[in-house]
Parts: sequence; C-alpha cells; structure tokens
Amino acid sequence: MTARAPRLARRLLAPALLTFFVCIAIAATRAPVGAASPPAGGGEPAAIFMYHHVSPTIAPGPYARALTVSPAEFEQQLSWLRNRGCVATTVEQVMADAAKPARNCEVALTFDDGYDDAVRFALPLLQKYGARATFYITTAYVGQSGHVSRAALGRLLQAGMEIGAHTVHHYDLTTLSGAQAMQEIVASRRSLQGWTGAAVSSFAYPAGRQNAAVVNDVRAAGFANAVTTDPGEVSRADDPFLLPRYRILRGGGLALFAQVLAAGVTSSVKAQAAYDKALHAIARSRIEGNTPQLAESVAVALLARRFAEPIMKVNVLTIPEAAVAGIVLSGVKFHAPVSRNRFMADVREMAKTAFTAAPSLDEIDIWATVPVSVPAGEPVSGDFAVPTSKTVFSSVVTQQRRGLQTSLVWGTTYWDPRWLQRAR
Repeated sequence: MTARAPRLARRLLAPALLTFFVCIAIAATRAPVGAASPPAGGGEPAAIFMYHHVSPTIAPGPYARALTVSPAEFEQQLSWLRNRGCVATTVEQVMADAAKPARNCEVALTFDDGYDDAVRFALPLLQKYGARATFYITTAYVGQSGHVSRAALGRLLQAGMEIGAHTVHHYDLTTLSGAQAMQEIVASRRSLQGWTGAAVSSFAYPAGRQNAAVVNDVRAAGFANAVTTDPGEVSRADDPFLLPRYRILRGGGLALFAQVLAAGVTSSVKAQAAYDKALHAIARSRIEGNTPQLAESVAVALLARRFAEPIMKVNVLTIPEAAVAGIVLSGVKFHAPVSRNRFMADVREMAKTAFTAAPSLDEIDIWATVPVSVPAGEPVSGDFAVPTSKTVFSSVVTQQRRGLQTSLVWGTTYWDPRWLQRAR
C-alpha cells in the first residue's frame, strides 16, 4: 500500500510485558450530549440491569472485584426496588410490556456468563423478594467448576427465571468469520433448549461487542431480542436487538437505581443517561486489547474528565502475570491551550483516573504522538513502511501494592525537545 495522504499509525509498547500495536484515530471528538429516549410505554421508567457475580467471596481475575456484588448488597437492592414499587422481572416480560400505554416501574435483572453463585446466592434472594430475572449462559462452561450445571438451569426455570444465550465460548463475535459467529450463536441456543426443553428467545452479546453483521446473525438465529452493554432506559423506539443495559458494579448499585428509577425522573437525569450512553459508545470505538471491559472502563473514565489532550486509544493487555494499559494521546489539536506543566499534570491525573477506574491494572504506559507527512507514493505498511507519525512523549507508571495501601511509581519520561518547545 502507498501513501496518498498522511495517516496516523501507532506502535504501542508495554515494556513490562511485550510489544503490541494500536491504530490511532485521526481526529478526536468530545462525547456528545443528546436527549434520552422516553420510557417504554410512556409511563414509569423501564430499564435492564446487568450483574455478573453475587457472592460473599471474590474470584481471581482482573475485574472480578468490581463485578462481584455481595449477597447483602444484592438484598439491599432488591429491597430498594420493592419499596420503590418497581417490578423486577425478565427481559422477555419487559419487552412484552413495552407497547402498553401505561405501566408501573419495571426492571429486568440479568446475570451474565452462567456462574454458579447465581444459583447459590442470587436465586434464593430473588425468590425471597418475589423477583424474576434473566440468566445469560455461556454454554461451553456449563457443568464446569464455578459455573452452573444442567440441573441448576432446571432449578432456575422452575423458579420462574428466564434462560438466555450468551454464545458457546464468550468470544468477541465481531472478530470471527460469519460462519464462526453464527455457530457460536446458534449452538448456544440449541444446547440450552435441548437441556431445558424451554424456548430461548433472548441473547446477550459477549462484552457487548456487536456490529451490523452480528446483529443480523442473532436475528436470523431466531432470537426475539438481544441486550448490549450500552447504558440507557428501555424505549419503545429501541431496536429489540440493541437493548441498552446498565452495568451494576460493586458498591454502586443503589446509587445507579436511584439515578435511573427515582420517582419523577428529571430531564437532567435523562440527559445524563443519554450522555453516558454516548460516552460508552465513543469509548468502545477507541479501545483495543484482550480485556475489552477493562479497557472500556478506563476509556470512559478518561473521556468523562474532558482532558485538554485528545484520548486517541486505550489498549489493555492482560496476561496471568500482570495487566497493562496503554493510553495514546494526540500531540496536536488540543481542546485547550497546553503548557509543559499542564501536560504533565494532566498525564499524572490520567494515570490516577485509570487506576481508579481499573484497580487491577499493574502498569500504565502513556504516549503522545504527532503525524509525520509522507510523500505520495511512499509505502505506509509492510516491511518497508515509512513512518507516518512519531512519539513526542512517553512515560510509564506502575501501581505498587503493600497490604491495603497502594502508591504510584513513575519510570523514565521522554520528551521530544522540539515538541516540548512548541508545547511551551
């Protein structure tokens, strides 16, 4: 391939682990704020909430703590819903009620992946409060340690819960071929229906990752609806295969309920919900790596701070030994005037923000890059590629843990002298 116009391409290096690459977007934009959709049915709000673990213990993993709600916290949330007058039900029921001219407050509680704590701890509490829920099952792990068994699926159905499909292996469907993606979708539904003898009409995209082809595959596979990880209320105008869901994180469920479901939801709350949805969409367009949920959390937190330096890419790489985030900034087109001191102060705030959003991270590498003009006809990919951009700033920070205390340790920082002079 030869250059017809300058383009940006980036090599993102995680020094403590290995070399990996990121592509830089040419321009950065701020998250737009739009109007939220009206509640389903035009009455009280309706929303879908996403859980993963309900357990008194936290499993190992890079983001298990954030996704694990204790049984006591879950019971507080169920009690709040009951006192608020909100019916906790299934996705199927929320969609069936969507066309009603008036409705009471209604929520669908969903549990992703099929962990066994859903049956051990969540199910008894759901039954205690007369609540129902939808459980999205990744079928390859049914019967394995830490996951539900076929018998447990029967218990859920007997208790009035809905079983939904969540693919066979929890792969990112957007990275698979059409045939592979369809196999993941169809086989998961076929297995669940064969094991339970019940219809499976709802689907959850793994990590919320989908595109037009994947959505069409889910529709063609015979599902009635599918849920994403985009936050927002359920509206009559929603595409049933792109239903929004709010993510429940440890310690934040009650506050989220209060914001979304408070009586007489104000226009400012609805505007905030629309802003959050847009922010997540922008974040997902700028993430890479093998841990998309963690990368999205970091990207959303950074974009929400509205730093003067455009956030071009967030790449999170997780291996058993460590989790490393790479944050790539644009070295041009700042949103506000930036001095050397302002830039370094912002970089330090970015690191703190990222570690707060993703406490399991061990290291963060931060780059700033600027485009380099390439003459027409020069190769910009392959073994003889001409660089189309260069790094003008880089730094690395690690998070050191001692008991319950953590501290940030900064490594070597590089500045391009000429860029530094311009930055002043």
